[in-house]
Parts: sequence; C-alpha cells; structure tokens
Amino acid sequence: MDNIAKHLANILAPLVGNTPHHIQNSIDFVNKKDLAEHLKSLLEKKAADILNEYQQTGTLSTSSRKKLVKLSVSDLVEKYGFYPPAAEKLHLAKSLITLFTALKMMVSGEGDGFEHFYDPLSHKGFIEIKLRNIRQNLEEGQRRYLKRKLPYSAASAAQPSVDEDPSEWLAVIKRMKASPENMAPIKTAMEKTFSYCRNWISTQSPTLTDTVQQYPRFIDIPSLLDTEFGKMFEGKAELFIRRWESSIIPKLRKFAVLEKGVVSTLIEQNGDQNDDEECYRMLQVLTHVLPPTASGRGAAVSGRCSVKSALSYLLDFVPHGTSIPSLCDRDEGSLTTHQPQLVCIGALTSQARQFVIVARNDKVTIPLHDDSLTFALDKLFRFYWVCNVAYPTQLVSVFIFLEHIYDLPVSKTVRRSRVLELIDKLQALA
Repeated sequence: MDNIAKHLANILAPLVGNTPHHIQNSIDFVNKKDLAEHLKSLLEKKAADILNEYQQTGTLSTSSRKKLVKLSVSDLVEKYGFYPPAAEKLHLAKSLITLFTALKMMVSGEGDGFEHFYDPLSHKGFIEIKLRNIRQNLEEGQRRYLKRKLPYSAASAAQPSVDEDPSEWLAVIKRMKASPENMAPIKTAMEKTFSYCRNWISTQSPTLTDTVQQYPRFIDIPSLLDTEFGKMFEGKAELFIRRWESSIIPKLRKFAVLEKGVVSTLIEQNGDQNDDEECYRMLQVLTHVLPPTASGRGAAVSGRCSVKSALSYLLDFVPHGTSIPSLCDRDEGSLTTHQPQLVCIGALTSQARQFVIVARNDKVTIPLHDDSLTFALDKLFRFYWVCNVAYPTQLVSVFIFLEHIYDLPVSKTVRRSRVLELIDKLQALA
C-alpha cells in the first residue's frame, strides 16, 4: 500500500492547485477564525450557558454538545438552505473545534480532530446527522429530490463488504481531470471503490450534490455510469439498447394501432420520422397507456396531467444555442421538476441537437455525447439507479415499464398492475 500511495502522490502532484501550503493554511485559519467568532457571538445571544460550561469545566456535556450542534446547524441552514455545500459543512466542523479546542477527537490516532463533526470523506458526523434529521420533516416541495427505496436484490447487492481503505483511490477520482491519458487510472480507481460507493450510497443516502462531489467523474465521463450500472446488474446493462428499437417500439406501434382514441391517433398522424422522433412518439404512447397521476400538478387540477406536461418531467426542450449552465436557472412555473430529467438543446430533427441530464435543484448537468434519444434515455435510467434517486412521481409507471425492458423485477407499487397488463398485451403480439 505504501508503494501505491507514493505512486499516486507522484501522479497527483501536478494536479493539485498552485497555492503554497503555508499561504493556503493561513487562508483556512482566517476563515475558521471568522466563523468561530460568529458562532461565539451567536452562542452569547442564544446559549450563553454553553460558553459558561466550557469556561468552567474545559469541556461540554453530551446535552450541551447536542445543543451546540443544533444551533450551529440551524445557523448553517439559515444561510445556505437545507442542503448546504459540503465545503460549508467542513468549514463549520473546523470552526467548532477552533472555538472549542477540547472537543477535538482523533479517531484511531488519525485525522485532524474535526471529523466527528463532519468527515468529508465518509460524509458522516454530528452535522450531517442533524441535517438529515431536519430533512426528514420537510414537505415534498422543499425537498431537492426523492431518494428511492432499493427494491429486491439491489438492496443487498448495493451493500458489499468494503475491505480496502478507499481514500487513495477517491483522491484519484476527485483530482484527476478527465482526459484520454488519465482514463486508465480513473477507471481503475472507480473499480477499486465500487464496493465502497454502493455501500455508501445505499446506507448513507447522500444528496445528489454529495454524490457528484465524491464522484465528479460521473459528470465529465458519463460512460462511467454505464460501467457502474453494468457492475450493479451483471449481464443486463445492454438489454434496453438491444430491445427498445428492435422489439419494444414495433410492438408498441402495433398495440397503439389496435387501441381506440388518442393512442391510435398518435400513430395515424405519423409520417416520415427519424429515430429520435419515433422514440419520442413511443414515449407519448406509453404515457397515454400508463397515465400520470395528479401529484405532478396538484390533485385539485385534474385526475391526470397532460401527456405533454408529464413528458416534460422526462424530456424537455430548449432552443438551439442555450448554454448548458443556464439549464439549472430556468423557471419552470407550475412544473417544478424535483427529479433529474433529460433536456434536449435544439429540435429532435436537428443534427446539432444535444441531450443533457439536468438535476436542477442540485445544479448538476451532465452533457451526453450519445447521438440519439434512445441512448440518452438509457443513460438517464442508469443515472437514477447509480445515484439511488427515485423516479419522477408523474412517470413512475413509465419507468417501471422500462424496468421490464432491462429485465429487472418490476417494482411493487400501487401502479404495478397496469404496467403488468401492458406487458402481457405486448408479449401477445407477434
């Protein structure tokens, strides 16, 4: 392991910023001192008993420490919202031990003494626990996005044993820039941390922001989503690409012709279309057959939202030339999108179109280099599973149908029966 560490140090040395360590340490000290002074002022106003106890005893009781964390985290939430950046959580942890130096705690003789408040590697600690407790009581509209409850075998498969310390490999993932010459070590690091990643995501339920901070290469190397998903579901990763256009779309088209009403009209209006337009048309068919619920736009509005509105939770369109960073700033009006979605920059008929995975509330954008809607849809599905994010409420049934195409056991929800009925009808078609 020492040899690996030395080798990684040589690799990472040119990748670290150019700020001299003594200057950076001075900056960090000033920042911690400023926040520590702010915390001291806050405690003098709201919990002077904590300062008095520390002055008299040189330490804090468990109840006082809990009160300290509660007040400091409340102040953090007031400044940065319910999902403060990891850097601010780390800043707070360091400032707490600056103000209360006796609270330093070295775990197994390692670390800097603040990790029990917030550990940036494992995303654990008193600060993180308090934030998660606060989020449990949030209303749906206040949540960034919903986490999935891992079904069937994925729950156990996502919690393998973690035998090797992943810190050195995580450093490679975080600090190595995405470039052809770095691909081999990055892929090796991803493979070495796979067990840790799955265990961390399934047991700690990190926010999407935390996930991409821990694994930033998912952003600039989307193909790593394919690798991760393939390891999660051995032998099933390519099933959607193989089945969707060659088998599922022809059967959906036949099924739609036999249906009456709007579904058959969608097919009758069909003229010459490219593959992307055909894919989008079949998504419209699926959304008609597996209609969205009222939860997307409010139960008081209608028993179901329109297909156009429902599909915008899966795929939205913006004009050609729209910048990717601006996709997180768009005002969606009544269509508040909490879950990640696809955004197509340009029309489906344009050769210059581009698909982007956008998690607006977390300011996450993943430009895709795949040249078709089918591949982009496949990538979005993998993203949901790799990051353990729940499907959009408005399109749960559609995504459950996609599970069937991947040959995953269909999720057991209240809408499962309608999906199984459609599957049976398609299987009956020659």
